[in-house]
Amino acid sequence: MAKAACSDEEFIKIWEELKSPTLVACRLGVNVRNVQSRRDAIQVRHKVKLVTTNDMRVRGTSTLLDAEGNLRLQWVKEEKTRPNPDQWAEIVKDVFAGTEKVKVVPAPKQGNKNLLTVYPIGDHHTGMYAWGDETGEDYDTKIAESLLVSAITHLVELSPPSEEALIVNVGDFFHVDQHRPETTRSHNALDVDTRYAAMIRAGVNMMRTCIEEALKKHKVVRVINACGNHDDVGALWLSLALGLLYEKNKRVYIDQSPSKFTYHNHGKVLIGVTHGDSAKLERLSGVMATDQPEMWGKTQHRYWITGHIHHRKVLEQPGCMIESFRTLAARDAWATAAGYRSGRDMTSIVYHNEHGEVARHRFDVGMLKV
Repeated sequence: MAKAACSDEEFIKIWEELKSPTLVACRLGVNVRNVQSRRDAIQVRHKVKLVTTNDMRVRGTSTLLDAEGNLRLQWVKEEKTRPNPDQWAEIVKDVFAGTEKVKVVPAPKQGNKNLLTVYPIGDHHTGMYAWGDETGEDYDTKIAESLLVSAITHLVELSPPSEEALIVNVGDFFHVDQHRPETTRSHNALDVDTRYAAMIRAGVNMMRTCIEEALKKHKVVRVINACGNHDDVGALWLSLALGLLYEKNKRVYIDQSPSKFTYHNHGKVLIGVTHGDSAKLERLSGVMATDQPEMWGKTQHRYWITGHIHHRKVLEQPGCMIESFRTLAARDAWATAAGYRSGRDMTSIVYHNEHGEVARHRFDVGMLKV
């Protein structure tokens, strides 16, 4: 791997190989802004043109032929490629360059090994904008952060000192997965209140707060970020970024599986996590039994934690309970016009390793006036 303090000649050679500010920054171990500044300076000093091409992909070509069929003109249509999750993780590191380091939270002296506390975070849609005059409630990134921080603080305070906690982001934690204010799959227009970099800064800070609040009460904190339909890439780089932030903390475990279905076992309790956009709830019992046949046979209390529909729905299937959780987020203009009117809250659930769910606590959105 090249060193950050490379010569101009080495920098030019690396650039010609990678042709991308993001990839060059990853190779040199510096942030993207430094790479861009140095590229500009080298172009002036050496009178060279360092072309960026690896951030683009060919979408198609248009060709003009003469009467004899000879090529006269050709247009190449290009578009920006989306960074992969590893590149997004580097971008996130760059966004957080110079910010405060991860706090060291002292471990609690006691912890009940029989209990597991789960904190499901419903579709939070960080970065979404809702205008109260149109939707009934205001919502933006600042409000999203105030709500989630208040909710996790309240729920951790009420929860018993279980030795282990599981923070479950059920997906759609981020409202948008790219710079353009639209969904990446269907290209539906989205109401966005801020820049992408500001959104991811706020989102990662929120997750850090959730983790550090949980560390005050629980000796071990595990985190699952499910891939939603609004942030199927964002969920992956969020896990990678949090994994980098807490890689030296032996009390924090960030699940980095790219699977749409994630599982956690606690004694006779088996918990499945998925966003809920790819498989109907009625099929999840069979999915769990097929994916985890050994755990299915060894456990007695089985649960699915899902989101996506923004309202609470509990379905009892043979062998397991399936629950969709509400969100703290307000309705956007589209949901308001479509007639959705679900309540807004966040809960924590306590599971006993022998008896399954034994308690839950609730934070209602009305408990915080923003």
